[in-house]
Amino acid sequence: MEGHDIMNRLNWIFKEIYKDGRKNFKWVLKGAGLVLALILLIKVFIYFDIKDLFLPIVGILIPIGMLYHWYSMSYDEEQKKIVDKLKETNDGI
Repeated sequence: MEGHDIMNRLNWIFKEIYKDGRKNFKWVLKGAGLVLALILLIKVFIYFDIKDLFLPIVGILIPIGMLYHWYSMSYDEEQKKIVDKLKETNDGI
C-alpha cells in the first residue's frame, strides 16, 4: 500500500511540474538561458585563466540583476496604474 501511495504522490508532483512548466514557459526558458550564460561565463573565465574572479563577479551581478528586476516590476505596476487611471477618466467623458 505504501509503494502505491508513493507512486501516486510522484505522479501528482510530475503532473504539477508539467502544468506549471507549460503555464510559465517563458520563465523556464529565461532560467535555462541564465544557466547557459553562467556556464559560458565560467568557460570564458577558465579560458583567460581568471576563474578566481567568477564568484565575486557573480556575487555582485546577481543581486544587481535581482534589484533591477524587482524595481522594473514596480515601475511596470506604476505605469499600469497611470494608464488605468487615464482610461477611467476618458471613459467618464
